Amino acid sequence: MKRKRRLEIFAFYDSEGIAAHLNHMAQKGWALQTIGTTFWTYEAIEPENRTYGITFFPDVSAFDTQPTEALQDFIAYCEEAGWHYVTRLSQMQIFYTTKENPIPLETDESLRLEITHKAMKKNFLPGILALLALCLWEIYLTTGPIFRDLSRYIADTSQFLLVALYIFLGLYALLTFLSYFRWRKKSLAAVEAGGTCLPIGKGMQLSAKAMHAVTLLFFVAIFYSMRQQGYGTVFLVVILAYACIFGLIFMSINILRKKQVSRNVNKGVIIALCVLLPLIFMVGSFHYIFNREESTEGKKTYTTTLSDGTTYTTVLEADPLPLTTADLTEVPADAIYSMSCEEESSFLAKRMECSQYTPGGSPETPELSYEILEVSYNFLIEPCICSYQKPFLPQFAHSESWEPISISGTDSAWQFHGGDGARPYYLAQKGNRLVYIHFYWQVQEDQLEKAMEILFAQAL
Repeated sequence: MKRKRRLEIFAFYDSEGIAAHLNHMAQKGWALQTIGTTFWTYEAIEPENRTYGITFFPDVSAFDTQPTEALQDFIAYCEEAGWHYVTRLSQMQIFYTTKENPIPLETDESLRLEITHKAMKKNFLPGILALLALCLWEIYLTTGPIFRDLSRYIADTSQFLLVALYIFLGLYALLTFLSYFRWRKKSLAAVEAGGTCLPIGKGMQLSAKAMHAVTLLFFVAIFYSMRQQGYGTVFLVVILAYACIFGLIFMSINILRKKQVSRNVNKGVIIALCVLLPLIFMVGSFHYIFNREESTEGKKTYTTTLSDGTTYTTVLEADPLPLTTADLTEVPADAIYSMSCEEESSFLAKRMECSQYTPGGSPETPELSYEILEVSYNFLIEPCICSYQKPFLPQFAHSESWEPISISGTDSAWQFHGGDGARPYYLAQKGNRLVYIHFYWQVQEDQLEKAMEILFAQAL
């Protein structure tokens, strides 16, 4: 028999909307077979006029693999009245009839509203609140590093996209929660006045569809941003892994349902899978990251031997740098360097981070690292300066300071002072650009000024 699956988006309590949609599908020759949270399965039939009815059975659990005795009695009662049982989704039960003037499944609107609310409290509302709590927690985790280290994250588009996604989903969850109670309040008033429960406007369904579409766009934008940073493959692997996890969970649900195990067994197995599968994925990911051997084929490497005889090999990066130690001081002819340069940008800032170091740590070979940050708006300059000048370690904040110095061609400049005096860390600002540089030698004034001249002239 011909079947098809469709993405259907309805509010859980929108019984009239769901029934009207299923009536329309039957007239087109498609009858509902099974229903999921988002994907519904239909089978081909001869087009006919059907009347679908939706009712809620609060005592039913999503972990039931077969109808309870009470539900079986209710189904039998409905069959006698001409209503044929189709399928269920948690507490939602779906019936249909071909009678022209069928007896309503529910005649007491007040009881219907109360039963709907009980089902919502058991199934839908906890999920919405959990989504809201998760979004708030993720916003806290994501924005925490941004505010603590603004200069490092301000140019990271993927961070801002993640925050925007969590805010969007959190607002959607909050509005959905409030919309339900608004509908319930108005329906209570209508029922008390002798009317019926109010229908749910199409705006609710349209907003849910828009939420799915916007969420998908966010994921595409995050993938594109992470790909620009070289993490596109990581993003796809994580998405694929979680898709496999959800696939295994839903497959297990179907297997347990066919086996008709008890509610408690089903619940225990599903909860265990929801905990263990992500944990296995995380442990496996960390094991792979910490134990994988990077391919060195076609790359320059440097091998260091430790005092205990063990060796480790470093891949030497060779990114072009706007400023190198050779631009400022003499470099040994046999110096071995690894040079890396990373660039990123967002609507708030552009950032370049560079380093030039010797894997062996030779004291005769000068090293340096630096950052160039160019903000898009002047109000961000002061917060970014404060971010660069935050204490290296909070417990030593009382003994650390950034003292103003004079560097020609800059608007402001500072040098870091620790417990043992001035250190070769410098921060300078000119217009909307900040330059932070760390020399691994005692830099001379003319070297510092030349370095700042080169870095402030570098195009981002």
